[in-house]
Amino acid sequence: MLKRYLVDEVTDTLAPRKQAFKLFADASNWQSWCSIVRHARLLNGDWRPGAFLMFVVDLPGLPPAPVIVRVYEYRKDERITWGLDTPVGRILHRFTFLDDDDGNCRVHQEEWTEGLMTPLVGWPLGKLIHRFDTRFAAEYASMF
Repeated sequence: MLKRYLVDEVTDTLAPRKQAFKLFADASNWQSWCSIVRHARLLNGDWRPGAFLMFVVDLPGLPPAPVIVRVYEYRKDERITWGLDTPVGRILHRFTFLDDDDGNCRVHQEEWTEGLMTPLVGWPLGKLIHRFDTRFAAEYASMF
């Protein structure tokens, strides 16, 4: 199976894991701290596997683009994974919240493509997705 990582990075925060997770899990508030998210919200209830997250990406130089993804994994204070399945593969985005040795949180962010969509989406859009992911992470970390 074809697979390509678009991002695999760790962001350090100056907050305990529960506090860092709480800010992240408040999707409807992302636009208040992230300049590249115009709007975000869970479409059908709370965070849980099977829920849908909608957010509007607003990268400089590009028109705003709505993204709707399915939540695959939700473990409070630990991990959120969402993605998109298509007939030719899928793309997954995982955030894992880890304690560091100083009582703060490290967030491991991974995004990857699987299947035939890897050359179709992963390579042409990989830099754009990576740019969004790293900026999102930097603006998130600056909140602490």
